[in-house]
Amino acid sequence: MVIIAYGFDELFEEPSMGWAKTSHSIRNWLYNSGLFYIRPTIPSIELSDRVFGRPLKEPEAWDKLLFNEELFFPSHPGYNGLHASKRTMDFYLFLNSKVLFRTVRKDANLIKTKPVTVHINYHPDKLARMKAVMEFYMDGNLDALKPFPDGSE
Repeated sequence: MVIIAYGFDELFEEPSMGWAKTSHSIRNWLYNSGLFYIRPTIPSIELSDRVFGRPLKEPEAWDKLLFNEELFFPSHPGYNGLHASKRTMDFYLFLNSKVLFRTVRKDANLIKTKPVTVHINYHPDKLARMKAVMEFYMDGNLDALKPFPDGSE
């Protein structure tokens, strides 16, 4: 289900609560810290300061997780959250390699879409896939993406 890139309502059931047994939460997948645009605003500068400062205190931390924690965690006692605006781009126009190789290349309509960018981030054979993506979209070689598995088998 690809719609999860835009978030979804997740239900949590507690039958012992009777009529108030259902709690809702909004879930979203992490933003990829390798493919984004940041406007030079005060909140985005604060975001950058926090994200770039944390690895000094947490050297083993994953940059993608740090970025998303600082972007999404709400204010609560002892923590002042950021007020940065967030927008999710159309993931068929700003592709990552997972969406391209698992979904787009197999769909007769989606394959006609010309993406703005393709981020090869889900596969270790990056150079070969980058060359194939260029051949497919730039040179019109319709078979260029076919030799690759969906994942990184």
